[in-house]
Amino acid sequence: MSENTPSKILIRTPNWLGDLVIASGFVKAILDYYPESNVDLIVKSGFENLPMPQRGKIIVFDAGKNTAGTFGRELSSKNYSHFYVLPPSFSSAWMAFQSRIPQRIGYAGEFRSLLLSKAKKHKVKPRSVHILKEYLNLLDPKLSIEKYPPHLEITEEWTQKHLNTFQKPLPESYIVFTPGAVYGPAKQWPLEHFRTLATNIKKSFGIPILILGTNEDADFGEEISQGFEGIHNYCGHTSLTEFLAILSKAKLLIGNDSGSMHLMGALKRPQIAFFGSTSPSWTAPVNPSASILCNNLFCSPCFSRKCRYGHYDCLKKIHPELVFQEAQKILSVKI
Repeated sequence: MSENTPSKILIRTPNWLGDLVIASGFVKAILDYYPESNVDLIVKSGFENLPMPQRGKIIVFDAGKNTAGTFGRELSSKNYSHFYVLPPSFSSAWMAFQSRIPQRIGYAGEFRSLLLSKAKKHKVKPRSVHILKEYLNLLDPKLSIEKYPPHLEITEEWTQKHLNTFQKPLPESYIVFTPGAVYGPAKQWPLEHFRTLATNIKKSFGIPILILGTNEDADFGEEISQGFEGIHNYCGHTSLTEFLAILSKAKLLIGNDSGSMHLMGALKRPQIAFFGSTSPSWTAPVNPSASILCNNLFCSPCFSRKCRYGHYDCLKKIHPELVFQEAQKILSVKI
C-alpha cells in the first residue's frame, strides 16, 4: 500500500433507498480508485441486506436507537483515515465530526463546513447534474456516471435464493407496477391511469401483472387490481431482497420516481418511469433500457411533496395511452 493510499475508508451512504442504490456507483468507484484499501459502509437500518459492492463491513445506523453524535464517537477508535459523507444533512456531517476521522469529505451547506475537513462547494447549480455525478465529484471530478453506473452484486444463485423465500405464487412471466412513492403524492402517477394501463396491457398481451410496494402501498395495489384476473397485489408481502429478486425477473417495470425505479435501473432491465415534481436530470435511472416520461410543465420540477396548485398535471397529463405505446414497444420484443 502506497504512502498516499487511505488505510481504511468509511462511507456514510444516503438514507433514501433510491439514493442508496445510486450511491452504489460511487462505492464501486472508491473500490477501483483505492484497490488496496478496506472500505466499510454505514447504511440505514432496513437496507443492510441490499447487495452493495463492498470490500469491508456493512455498519447499520438506526436513528431510532442512536444519535448521530453518539454513533460517530463510537467510530473514533476504528482507525479510519477517510470518511465520505454522501447525505447533505447536518446530522451526517456531525456524525463524521464526532468520529474524529482525519479526512472528512462531503459537500458544504447546512453549516457543515465547520464539521468537515474537506467541505466541497457545488460548482454548478444544485440538482442541475445527476446526483451520482455529484457523488463522484467528491472523489474525482473526471469520473463519469457512464463508467460508474449504479451496480448491485446480484448473481443467479443470489436471485434464486431470495425467490425461494417468497411466500406467494410467481408466474413464469410477468411485469411489475410500483404505484407508491414514499416522498408524497407529487411523485405518484394517478391510480386510475394505472387501471387503464392494466386494462390495455391485459387485453393486448395477457401477461400477469404484479403490484409491488410497502405495506403503505397496499391500498393503492388493491384499488388498481380490484376486479381484475391476473393482477396480483403483493404490496407489503416482500422483503427488500425478495423485492429485488422479483424485479430481476420482470419483463418490465412501470412506476414512479422511487427506490424501486433505481433498483430496476441498477439491474439494467426494461422500465418506464414517471417524473412529476422531481427532475430526471438529477435522479433519472442510469439505465439504457429506461423510458423516462416527464411533462416539463412551467412549474416543474418543483421538488414539492404536494402540488402547490392542487392539480398534479405534471403526472395526470402523462396519459395511459402514451405509456401503453411505450410498453408495447418493449413487450412486443421481450415476450
